[in-house]
Amino acid sequence: MSIKVVSSKLAAEIDKELMGPHIGFTLQQLMELAGFSVAQAITREFPINKADQSLRKKNVFVIAGPGNNGGDGLVAARHLKLFGYNPIVYYPKRSEKQPFYKQLVNQLDFFKVPLLSQEDNDNWMDYLKEEDTVCIVDAIFGFSFKPPMRPPFQDIVDKLVELEDKIPIVSVDIPTGWDVDQGPITERFISPSLLVSLTVPKPCSTFINKKKTSHYIGGRFISREFANKFGFEPFNYESTDQVLKI
Repeated sequence: MSIKVVSSKLAAEIDKELMGPHIGFTLQQLMELAGFSVAQAITREFPINKADQSLRKKNVFVIAGPGNNGGDGLVAARHLKLFGYNPIVYYPKRSEKQPFYKQLVNQLDFFKVPLLSQEDNDNWMDYLKEEDTVCIVDAIFGFSFKPPMRPPFQDIVDKLVELEDKIPIVSVDIPTGWDVDQGPITERFISPSLLVSLTVPKPCSTFINKKKTSHYIGGRFISREFANKFGFEPFNYESTDQVLKI
């Protein structure tokens, strides 16, 4: 299947129009739909056996960065909790840009999702046990990433690269260490087992290793007319699904 991708410039125009006065989506709405899509993709790719309570592997370790990509990860963690997983969120550098990030944290607390912070920079790996962990969610940097990678994230990525062959990594829209258009641009970068592209795939998705990485599209909130306006066909989601494997 031939998949249309859109450049970072065009993707920014899509977001701007979706949140403009004519359509009127809010960032919070789009983030909720994005995070829900990521959680649903995880349930498809890494299902848990709810019937057998003796199976221990239910943990999902979510690493959230300071921007919108991190916000998507916080939302995904909440939905994963409701889907029967045990999410653990590592949020080392919290954003002060938008008040709703704090609200997302409050919601995680409401659902008793463990939340690690900057104080846990030295011991967060203690929560990543191969025998317990379904996958790691890479929601660190996305669309606007530009090197160099600042602390503590370089150290985090270095450790994640060492774990790639032991625990599957799920990247949200753009794998960390990748440029949205050019693909991997840092010396150490995430090579995910699952990439969840949001709205429409970006050029970096063409750099994934298809033998290693499953690719899903998520973010089911645009019309055919809107997609055609920006030069691509909408995706044929089935029934009430929010994700589609491509």
